[in-house]
Amino acid sequence: MELPVLQTRRLRLCPWTSDDVDELHSLWMAPEVRRYLWDGVVITRETAEQVIHANLACAAQYAIGCWALYLLRPVERIAGFCGFRLIDDGPEIELMFGLRGEHWGKGLATEASRAAIDYLWRSTSFQRVYARTDPPNGKSVEVMRRLGMTLESTTAAMITYSLARPGEAHPAPR
Repeated sequence: MELPVLQTRRLRLCPWTSDDVDELHSLWMAPEVRRYLWDGVVITRETAEQVIHANLACAAQYAIGCWALYLLRPVERIAGFCGFRLIDDGPEIELMFGLRGEHWGKGLATEASRAAIDYLWRSTSFQRVYARTDPPNGKSVEVMRRLGMTLESTTAAMITYSLARPGEAHPAPR
């Protein structure tokens, strides 16, 4: 299954394609993005290509994946990304998001994530989504809280939040 194009008030979310490798690699190598997404590691273009192809396979099999984020005005290069991936090959899934530094602090990660989560509840049977970040990444924690996610755990290496499908009375066991 190919993911649909989603649109919000300020963003167009386009499913990743093989044509996005160079732009996503550039985004992921921006120091402010790489710091948390790749723990500061400089990845190769080939690694970016592998991540994108794995995402396309996940979309085909599970109807989840990632979108490239484009501002509606002005239309420019990819401003960021948002979407889902399987955690350790499943069955649980993780919400991921990232923006170029010049787009931080404008509510775009929250806006894109809400659209992606709405898609998740409408189009799949997943009952819960997790989001994880490094403890110093307070901006991502703020997004998770604005999305209504609940703190699951905090360790020296990782903060984990979750969100249950609306209507689920009790949290699913981990």
